[in-house]
Amino acid sequence: MKRSFKHSIVILLFLLLIGGVIIAGCTTPSQTAQNQAGTTPVATEKPVTTEKPKLLLATTTSLYDTGLLNYLEPKFEAKYNVDLLITSQGTGKAIELAKQGDADVLLVHSPSSEMTFLEDGYGLNRRTFAYNYFMIVGPANDPAGIKGKTPEEAFTAILTQGKAGKAGVMFVSRGDASGTHTSEQSVWKAAKYTYATDVQKSGNWYIEAGKGMGETLQMASEKGAYTYTDEGTFLAYQGKLNLVPLVTQGSSLMNLYSVMTVYPANPQPDKIAMSNNFINWLISSETLTDIGNYGKDKYGKGLFTPMTAGVPKGVTADFTTPATATRPLKVYHAGSLQSSFGKLEKMFEKAHPDVDVQLFSGGSGALVDKVNKQNQKADVLASADYSLISKYLYPLNATSYVNFAKNTIVLCYTDQSKYAQEINKDNWYMILGRDGVSYAISDPKTDPAGYRSLMTIGLAEGKYNFPFIFDTLVTKYSKIKKTSSKDIWTIDVTTTEPDGKKLTITPTGPDITPLLKDGKVDYAFEYSSVAVQSGLKYIKLPSEIDLSDPNKMSVYQTMQVKRPSGSTTVTEVGMPIIYAVTVPVSARTPDMGYEFTKLLISSDGQALLNADGQTPIVPAEAYGSVPDALKQVVTVKV
Repeated sequence: MKRSFKHSIVILLFLLLIGGVIIAGCTTPSQTAQNQAGTTPVATEKPVTTEKPKLLLATTTSLYDTGLLNYLEPKFEAKYNVDLLITSQGTGKAIELAKQGDADVLLVHSPSSEMTFLEDGYGLNRRTFAYNYFMIVGPANDPAGIKGKTPEEAFTAILTQGKAGKAGVMFVSRGDASGTHTSEQSVWKAAKYTYATDVQKSGNWYIEAGKGMGETLQMASEKGAYTYTDEGTFLAYQGKLNLVPLVTQGSSLMNLYSVMTVYPANPQPDKIAMSNNFINWLISSETLTDIGNYGKDKYGKGLFTPMTAGVPKGVTADFTTPATATRPLKVYHAGSLQSSFGKLEKMFEKAHPDVDVQLFSGGSGALVDKVNKQNQKADVLASADYSLISKYLYPLNATSYVNFAKNTIVLCYTDQSKYAQEINKDNWYMILGRDGVSYAISDPKTDPAGYRSLMTIGLAEGKYNFPFIFDTLVTKYSKIKKTSSKDIWTIDVTTTEPDGKKLTITPTGPDITPLLKDGKVDYAFEYSSVAVQSGLKYIKLPSEIDLSDPNKMSVYQTMQVKRPSGSTTVTEVGMPIIYAVTVPVSARTPDMGYEFTKLLISSDGQALLNADGQTPIVPAEAYGSVPDALKQVVTVKV
């Protein structure tokens, strides 16, 4: 753990004060008697001291080791007359400090860990303020020959040669659950290795330092080994190292730094306000300019690039919205609602500046499980399948829900898709069956769009009077099976294992769009709303198979999907696509949850849905024990 010089002086003065108290307590008996019977003591004026408020900042070592925080610290303290007390550790340990309530502000660089921190209810007002890049550095003679390779190729070369015992091929990892360590693990994953079994403890070639970045760099230098480091810390230490940059290019090397206010179990308004002051000061144009200039005089370039210099391609970051919120509102929503809910977030926060709307998207089945089985306290849950709420959240975790929109399954494609000029609503299944043609669906285990896509393929057999469509397109290229009993077809997705060539399965629906646009797949089953939002071409399928028509319920119900849910399995029955929203019983701020729901089903919310290719249900239909907060804006159904 590292602290600034100023904090060491504070500790020294504290010890001297204790010493003074001890000495004062050691007066001789004669001195005491003299004071009691002697002359009148001279009155002395006691100085009045007003202690400055303290703001506790937990941060990553790279921001501290580079000297950036020591540079910024007095500027913030002078502006707000506050003592900024800084604890510098790896991101994982900094996050644990914040969770324990031992920090007011968290400043780290691990987006996935940060989102988990927010989802668990510990933070608000996250802002991404700067970035640099990770790099792979090593000895100048580069014994593994990684120079010029992609990060994934470089890791593969180091692992392969390190395990083979090639002289000089070693890798020193932070090994401390820091943001750098997390990023390193993501590169191993992208290189198709399982970190815990293929890399960690796989031989003497791989060394876990368990230290900060500066100390890890020094260890790698002493051993003549490779390591994974952020650019800023390497530049700050390079004069002390026998290491050179070898791999500096690759999308996986992006290193984003974010700040957020810690939201403890018992939030204190003054601490929240001061933490928000720090965030707003940090993202101010003046401070971001200081950050961009830091290091230029010594290293010829800044150690960090502020977001104001340009947001890197593919990065979505908020660094302009003032931090005014004093409480979070956690919203779970289906991935297909991402665009609409992003717009709703801005509308809601404008009307409620004290609320930080935090959106978490995913497959609706997975989101329901988070509330139902993982004790996540969502304030709003919007599912792409209304039945998931009524079947799995009732009665313990939800007492009502509101049906608010409809959708339909379509087949998306681009001009570059094979046979794009030939495919139509009558021959699509034959085109998909041709050699060399590929397609994608989302995960049927957790995402309604995924299991509905399989239902559509299954229903196509009856519509086109061709009994082998499912086997030809699905079973042949995966472990997904379809069986029948008494005119009911059951699709078993407990094990999927797609071949990844003909059939690709993505975690959620929005993950499909990049694959399609990049030409990695030719076609994809998706919701029409996602096609509209993504600017994709699509084929509108017959209503007998696209799950859009309530009048064809009996046809849809002949198809069902058996999927895993925790340690058991559940079965979803084919039915028209209807979206629903609920405020779970465990919501921390149910009042705001109902306010968000009212905005969703208002005319403004309906306009957003329409613009994004979804059909709103007007008026929205409510079921269950409908709260008074909603009764005036919905149709209550029995």
